[in-house]
Amino acid sequence: MKYALVLNAPELDIAVKEDLIIAADGGYRLVENKPVQAVIGDFDTLGYIPDNVQTISHPTDKDQTDGEICLDYLNNIGATDVTIYGALGGKIDHVLGNLNLLAYARKLGIKAKILTSDTEVYFVDDVLKNEFPIGATLSIIPFGGDVSFTHSCGLKYPLDGLTIKPLSSLGISNQVTIGKVEIAVKKGSAFVIIRKKN
Repeated sequence: MKYALVLNAPELDIAVKEDLIIAADGGYRLVENKPVQAVIGDFDTLGYIPDNVQTISHPTDKDQTDGEICLDYLNNIGATDVTIYGALGGKIDHVLGNLNLLAYARKLGIKAKILTSDTEVYFVDDVLKNEFPIGATLSIIPFGGDVSFTHSCGLKYPLDGLTIKPLSSLGISNQVTIGKVEIAVKKGSAFVIIRKKN
């Protein structure tokens, strides 16, 4: 089942398209005019507990972010595909933590992406196949170690046989040349970031 996970952000610059919506704490104020299935968190950001929607409260002193707790919830209810909204706005520490949610979703067996009006972010440790606008910028950031590739297609600079090391900027600012892009990882994992507008 496909779900939207809405995190707390100053605003959303894109409409939430999914019918099934989970909000993490303050993310609720961004979608409170929509049918939200559940609001989950410690409610320190929202400042109140909504009474017109299912809520799941957690203590403020906890070892997980509200976003991570939401992914656990989504895993428990059988979600298989999650689009995360509100992940790239706000405080830099939260933004970096939100990127890690993609890796956590992968660990849980959930297909996930972060989406804004001009950016998509994926965590890839096998094969990414998707359509992106021609001319979009595609960057690859290694996650936790070297990442090597068997092949790619649809990119200005092919990845065939390439290894990118964690401290290298080699994967920054590639370009989509054909709408259908394929990236095949041989070893390791990486964030793949697509910017539709330069």
